[in-house]
Amino acid sequence: MRKIIATVIMFFIVSASVSAQPFSGVYKTMPSKTTGGWALVKFGACKENNNFTCGTLIKAFSRDGKAIKNYEHKGKYVVWDMRKEGDKNFSGGKIKDYSDGKVYNSKMEILSKNKIGVSGCVLFICQAQEWSKVN
Repeated sequence: MRKIIATVIMFFIVSASVSAQPFSGVYKTMPSKTTGGWALVKFGACKENNNFTCGTLIKAFSRDGKAIKNYEHKGKYVVWDMRKEGDKNFSGGKIKDYSDGKVYNSKMEILSKNKIGVSGCVLFICQAQEWSKVN
């Protein structure tokens, strides 16, 4: 009987840890409406809490597609504290638009194997983008 109970407990522990895995990959943002530039964002577990997903800006590009050397926001979070909800949705996070410095409440959705939808909202006004996987 103890073996059965131990097996059931281990099953729930393993199931919980598998479902809490953070989202990962490198994604290309859409061009900024303000600057026309875009970035590459690397997703993975947040440093502060491994159960949440964060996206770190790893490379920025100008409107003409040239890499911006020594970009001041490189290495900073663009998206943080995303909690997984179900198979394809994340919520409860924040997103920062470095072109204007504003932080918004954010949600993400896995749209396909190579695309995610990312939205930022203030009250009931939201803007969304689709980001494409590059790695």
